[in-house]
Amino acid sequence: MIGLCGKKRVFCVSVPGEDERELYMKVSRVSSLLLGGSLLFAVSVFAGNTIKKSLHLSESVTVEGTKLAPGDYKVEWSGSGPDVKLNILKGKETVATVPARIVPESTSNYQDGYALTPGADGSQSLTVVFFTGEKYDLEIGQASNENATQGANPSGSN
Repeated sequence: MIGLCGKKRVFCVSVPGEDERELYMKVSRVSSLLLGGSLLFAVSVFAGNTIKKSLHLSESVTVEGTKLAPGDYKVEWSGSGPDVKLNILKGKETVATVPARIVPESTSNYQDGYALTPGADGSQSLTVVFFTGEKYDLEIGQASNENATQGANPSGSN
């Protein structure tokens, strides 16, 4: 069999079974790529349900008995609610895990912030967290079952 590719002559010698092997290799490569891609997609779908936000605390607060120093934290939770488990992280370390409730709001929050409730011992308990542009608040711990007094403390921009 003689074929022309461009201006050069290409001589192809056909060996019985070679075309079948090439076809098998191509099909197995495409199948492997499709399988790998679908696995990556499935993992990203399950991992995509975790919501992560930044929180800046301007003062020392207590979260369900855990004291948090002023500074930058990450908060993350999974699920659509209303009841979720909220993780508070400092760097990569989880410093507190508390129950929370997603409370819908009629308008978007115009800033990041949080609400504190004074404790009997003089400490400040973190009871609500809210984020810029979101139409929900996160009521934390006992506040998710009660109405906390909202002395909102807007945190700085992140």
